[in-house]
Amino acid sequence: MSRRPTLALVIAIAGIVIPLSTTDSRTFAPSDSKACLRCHGMPNFGFREKAGAWPRDLSVHADSMASGAHRAIACQSCHADVRTWPHPPSTQRRAVSCADDCHATDSTGSPYTHRAVVTAFASSAHRGGLDGTNRDAPTCLGCHQNDAHSIRPARARVPIAERMAMCETCHDDAARMHRNGVTTEAVASYRRSFHYKAIRFGETNTAVCQDCHTTHGVLPADSTRSSVARGNVATTCGRSDCHPGARMNFAMSGANHLDLRIGRSPILWFEETFFLVLTGGTMAMLLVGIALDIQRRFGWRALLRRWYAATSRWLATGTRATVRAARALLID
Repeated sequence: MSRRPTLALVIAIAGIVIPLSTTDSRTFAPSDSKACLRCHGMPNFGFREKAGAWPRDLSVHADSMASGAHRAIACQSCHADVRTWPHPPSTQRRAVSCADDCHATDSTGSPYTHRAVVTAFASSAHRGGLDGTNRDAPTCLGCHQNDAHSIRPARARVPIAERMAMCETCHDDAARMHRNGVTTEAVASYRRSFHYKAIRFGETNTAVCQDCHTTHGVLPADSTRSSVARGNVATTCGRSDCHPGARMNFAMSGANHLDLRIGRSPILWFEETFFLVLTGGTMAMLLVGIALDIQRRFGWRALLRRWYAATSRWLATGTRATVRAARALLID
């Protein structure tokens, strides 16, 4: 009696895919992560759903997982329908969602879940990445290292420049922004702000994108629920850890995206142009005044004669020194 393989495993060793088969069956304990890592902990471990298909990389870096934010979560807490080996086909399993119950508790002992975060993200301007309708939009893993197994706590360990880069990577991509009807000047205008300059000089307690626009519930400025909407921006800027007591005039000054604000308002554009002309004209008149004062005191011809005499003496001295050095080296 012949035995039929129930699972096709592939291990990529030096670029060679070797098919393996087994008829053994095993049931995992509810928190048996070590059993999972016996296979998934191997480098280049993969699985091929059907003959001819490209293997999927299913390897998990055990060391990264052990130091990540999910280190206390058992594999079965997320992959609840994987209880036996061989596993059922992926088409019969429910996709893992970040909104699932984590079967964990927070620092106060209360049940912990990402459901509130996922709900906020699902109603945000980035929701197309979550439901798969917009490939340009971010996803949970797209911002969190592309790997749920080694994800780091966001605020605790991610440097401020790296937090800013999470948004900068997409919003500085002109082609992607054009496809989605989003301004391409957001990043450029932020780079000219005081907050960004503070980061460049090593400051770690300054505002980046997520501090003003929120992290998961990002909404367009014309939405009344947006953190940067006219009715909410003063509260956003006036938080106790930012600019306590900030009022509307301060918050609406456009300090982070001044170029965008000026571009939308003809009055502000005229004001900026007026002050540029005024400042440039003032500096030009000062230089003219200095030049006229020099002419009155010394006269241009006298200054030119002095400059010519000094230059001639310098050149003559240098030439004589060069000739003496060459003679001493080549003749004497």
